[in-house]
Amino acid sequence: MIHEKNKKLLKVYIHTFGCQMNEADSELIAASFKKRNFEITQDLKEADAAVLNTCTVRQLAEDKAISMIGRLRKWKKLKPSRKIIVAGCAVEKLGNKSILRKFPFVNLTIGAKSINKFDAALNDIIGKATKPKLLTETNLFNSPITAYITVMRGCSLKCSYCIVPSVRGEAKDIAPDKIIKEVKMKIKNGARELVLLGQTVNSYSSIYKGERINFTDLLEIISKIEGVKRIRFMSPHPLFFKESFFKLFKQNTKIARHIHLPAQSGSDRILKLMKRGYTKKRYLDIIGALRKADKDTSVSTDFIVGYPGETEKDFNETLKLAKEGKFSFAFCFKYSPRMEKDCKREDLIPKEILKKRLDILLETIKLNSKEIFNSRIGKIEEVLIEDKNYGRSSANFKVKINKLFKPGELQKARIVKNEKNTLHGKAVI
Repeated sequence: MIHEKNKKLLKVYIHTFGCQMNEADSELIAASFKKRNFEITQDLKEADAAVLNTCTVRQLAEDKAISMIGRLRKWKKLKPSRKIIVAGCAVEKLGNKSILRKFPFVNLTIGAKSINKFDAALNDIIGKATKPKLLTETNLFNSPITAYITVMRGCSLKCSYCIVPSVRGEAKDIAPDKIIKEVKMKIKNGARELVLLGQTVNSYSSIYKGERINFTDLLEIISKIEGVKRIRFMSPHPLFFKESFFKLFKQNTKIARHIHLPAQSGSDRILKLMKRGYTKKRYLDIIGALRKADKDTSVSTDFIVGYPGETEKDFNETLKLAKEGKFSFAFCFKYSPRMEKDCKREDLIPKEILKKRLDILLETIKLNSKEIFNSRIGKIEEVLIEDKNYGRSSANFKVKINKLFKPGELQKARIVKNEKNTLHGKAVI
């Protein structure tokens, strides 16, 4: 155990693999260490403890995590008192026993489903908290004025390619009172922009003051809290958009004018095989409704290339959607067969075709993105300042302004040019 009476300031290194959900979990992990008088460090060499918060949504992220655990063997050998903790989705997938058998020098493993028990788990290897009432850190891994708020965990959908339900469990909505309390705490700590997180965040449903509320209601409640200047959320699912959301989106400009809406494919046949539950038309209708509410809304997305049995026709439908959607950017991935046990080998797309299709899609997205960025020239963007003359617009574009402002201020700027996917603007006073 690392003794809390040790006069030397102890330091913890936290490495986060994967998405914003993991980053939010890492902030909870960091807070547990802060309550035990640890300082967060980006330098592994000076750390007394190392935490790897793993991801297994894609094989590459899992492989990187396993590789890094192995490399920590020498790090700990240099100072045996050091502590190594492996957390997150890879623990759920591989199992605690499997990880500890392969890496016996690891002191603690804790899966994504048990991350809320992390603080208690630290008692045995670090010691009890000396500052139990310490406020949670607001922004360890993102901008100085942005805070992540987890509003639900897990997922109850059964998309054929996705591992999330098995490593994070069924969807569980966090109680509104708990969310509101965390929002107020993050605002007190300096946050001005909130990012609400959930695997299917817009499916949120819970009881508040004796009545059932949905995601739209939650957005409205949070937007009324003093100090909240902007709200983002990730990731909504096309199945759960309601008309009430589009109405609120139009009226309430605190809700960011950017939506990240995963499409995965533009082919109805592939979408059905993926068990996504919507069609290309339904997806485009949602984008249309968003832009009808506000014509300057930007949309980004995810695509999977080379799903088993994907034909040239199916891929061309994805290319069409990439153009029709007018996406500001997109995360594009090659299909990995590790999740589907019933996947037929003959349906797998050859690697050379996978690469070719991915390259074509990426080039299409790149051209679209350039066009979208250039289209903002001449427009007035509302920018939330993060540092001096730099910030991010409501539509999620990086913006540099010709004057200096305080972090957390909202400032309008007329865009005069686009340079390497950063917009430059003149302050509108």
